[in-house]
Amino acid sequence: MGEYNKPINKVCWENFLTYHKCVFEKNDGSHHKWKCPNCTRSIIFWGHKKEVPRFHILTCLKTMGKTNKEFNDWVKANC
Repeated sequence: MGEYNKPINKVCWENFLTYHKCVFEKNDGSHHKWKCPNCTRSIIFWGHKKEVPRFHILTCLKTMGKTNKEFNDWVKANC
């Protein structure tokens, strides 16, 4: 379970968003804002750091309608 609680490299997270046809909108200070199709809210996370905390990712996945398992499987195959 330990590896699934670690922060994720920002490039890997952004590649996951791009894979799901999300587009970068803008920087809001230290946060990056992305828009995904079929999402009612924007995906917002700390973009100024090298790694994205897991709690940000879990919140974003919920907004996208994706599960943590789907994300972890994608990371294993692509990062």
